[in-house]
Amino acid sequence: MPFDSFLSAVIFFPAMAIILCAGPRANAGVPPLATSQAIKSRLTLAFTDNFNGPDGRKLGIGWTQAAHYGVVNERISHHRFDFEIPNGHDIPWGSATLDLANPAILGHGLRPGGYFEVTLRRLSREGGLGVELFDSDQLRVGSDLYAGASPLMAWTGITWAPIAFDKNGSPLKFDWNASHTVGVRFDSADGHHSHFSYYLDGHYAGSWTVRRPETVLDKIGVYTQSKTSNARFEFRDLKVYTSIEPSRKAG
Repeated sequence: MPFDSFLSAVIFFPAMAIILCAGPRANAGVPPLATSQAIKSRLTLAFTDNFNGPDGRKLGIGWTQAAHYGVVNERISHHRFDFEIPNGHDIPWGSATLDLANPAILGHGLRPGGYFEVTLRRLSREGGLGVELFDSDQLRVGSDLYAGASPLMAWTGITWAPIAFDKNGSPLKFDWNASHTVGVRFDSADGHHSHFSYYLDGHYAGSWTVRRPETVLDKIGVYTQSKTSNARFEFRDLKVYTSIEPSRKAG
């Protein structure tokens, strides 16, 4: 994350362990659920993107790309969305954001109860990757930058904090060089705070509450960052689920 950025999303429970271990706060008609399959069984698959377009730098309708603090190459390749960071000297990061409100995608954002997921994998020895909300570099959840297994972590605006724990309260670590499906459920929003639950490979991992005025999640995305050169990452099989619109598909 850029070091001169300031938190626009505030985790506000009194203790970090309570923040990150707490289950999702229920809202009308959307009780906390332990698996992503339970969530999806109550929703409609409204949009998919398998990145089946022509190989190249054009990601498709509804997508925008960004890179900061250096070069981040992003392209469609063999039905995947690939990132590459040639030079990690300034710890560059790149993102790709999907505008759900685009008429060719959903035509509206996700309301509480909505869910999306994407499959991701780190192809190089080091580097971080994950998912992003509201087109904000302050609302990211993903892996550590370093080699080896690392926790699923949320950016607090000051540091990265783990959000998935074992029964003893120790952070769970995952091999990010293996494929994982990261899912996000929009649990609730009251115009002041929004609550999200995160799922890893189909199972509930952790939640957090952020200070946001929006009651609709209109933009979702993926990001990568590296402090080492020649870092590579891939994303595939994006799926968006909602209860309010018929299914549309891309790719």
